[in-house]
Amino acid sequence: MVTESMISDALRYIGLPIEKADEQVKEKVIQGFKHLEQIAHPKVAYQKMGLIKEADELTLHGTLYNLESQDLKRLLVNCDSCILMAATLGIEVDRKITNLQKLDMLEAMIFDSCASVLVEKLCDEAEDEMMRTLEEGQYLTMRFSPGYGDVPLELSAAILDLLSAQKRIGLTQTKTHMLLPTKSITALIGISSQKENRQKSCGYCTLVKTCMYRRRGDRCGL
Repeated sequence: MVTESMISDALRYIGLPIEKADEQVKEKVIQGFKHLEQIAHPKVAYQKMGLIKEADELTLHGTLYNLESQDLKRLLVNCDSCILMAATLGIEVDRKITNLQKLDMLEAMIFDSCASVLVEKLCDEAEDEMMRTLEEGQYLTMRFSPGYGDVPLELSAAILDLLSAQKRIGLTQTKTHMLLPTKSITALIGISSQKENRQKSCGYCTLVKTCMYRRRGDRCGL
């Protein structure tokens, strides 16, 4: 079901507040979501990993992957383990966006925005599933993706490798760390011993000075 929140989020991605969107544009958004229901093949893979904290180093247990990020160290300060996650809508969504770009850029922009909303929603639903598996006294941190804050894009390669994401959900990346299919997300979520603030914050984001949302007086988080 297409909710008002989904419509609002899709319009925000294209820079149009819902109160300024006419009914025709809103209907295009609704149809975009409905078409995605027909062609998307949403898949998620995730895995719990222990964390090794030694001096100023943070390493994924049983691996050589060192999490060289001050933001991740702050995020995981109360965590002894974390969850690696990868999610994708599948290659057909990419093909549809490419085809629309050849025919109608507005339609392509709207469909692309709907896909972005849908893959975030897919991750949210996966997190809900994760929460149901937590033990008493365990809590999830916010979802942190490579490229957010000071987390290097290279972390995506580690996440994809450890999850065997290509085999499990068909998700790979280019040499420049662009995910393929593009409507995909990789992320790390801490399992904390304390309740955490799970909202996105501009305080973590490296794009705060150039953010398109901030330029128009909006934001994608708190």
